[in-house]
Amino acid sequence: MIYLDNAATTLQKPPCMGQAMLDALEHGGNPGRGAHEPTLHAARIVYHARETLATLFHAEGPDCIAFTANVTHALNTALCGLVRPGDHVITTVCEHNSVLRPLYRLREQGAEVSFVEVDDTGRLRYEQFEKFLRPNTRLVVVTHASNVTGNLTDLAFVSAFAKKHGLTLVVDAAQTAGARPIDVQTLGVDVLCFTGHKALLGPQGTGGLYVRPGLTMDETPKENRWLSAPLRQRPSKEKGRSRRPRRR
Repeated sequence: MIYLDNAATTLQKPPCMGQAMLDALEHGGNPGRGAHEPTLHAARIVYHARETLATLFHAEGPDCIAFTANVTHALNTALCGLVRPGDHVITTVCEHNSVLRPLYRLREQGAEVSFVEVDDTGRLRYEQFEKFLRPNTRLVVVTHASNVTGNLTDLAFVSAFAKKHGLTLVVDAAQTAGARPIDVQTLGVDVLCFTGHKALLGPQGTGGLYVRPGLTMDETPKENRWLSAPLRQRPSKEKGRSRRPRRR
């Protein structure tokens, strides 16, 4: 079989990935929950992963990397932790549901959202970023590459726009982390969200985010935790809630 669906997930994982998962099951303790060797061994593995990702993304250090269940979790954590009622967000029509659905929910709670459109070739109309700027604009969120067209976003342009106007830049790197070079410091990215099971060649159920030093996210409001529940929290079973978005 010739497998070409890597934008959904990479199927042909390297043998070392499977072996690492087996080693973790057999030898890994609970990091941060004890001082015995299996726990310390697990903590070292987690920290090494942070160091490796910080190097890959040219981050300031491993403390800038946090792990989540997937990129959907990372994006929801970032958006729900940064956007408040009255804030205005600029995004694009190319975004995945993991960006769109929390933005729709935040819009219902009083936030405002504008969508940069594309031309006939699927290229973003970059001139619309300035057009959509408002006094209450706080954040720009864009995908690095579309999972539908494969078109790359000109992050240098978007970053320059965001910095010019003092806006926070959040980037969805689900399709590019591990596949394209990413230098968060050179590009001026404030938050980079990524998944582990695509070009990073990791297992399902892994992801994370880079957060620029000095950027603070508020605690996720209770009403939004169904979109970005902490790893230790089970999804809500409360009746009457909308279906949760499919995660990636």
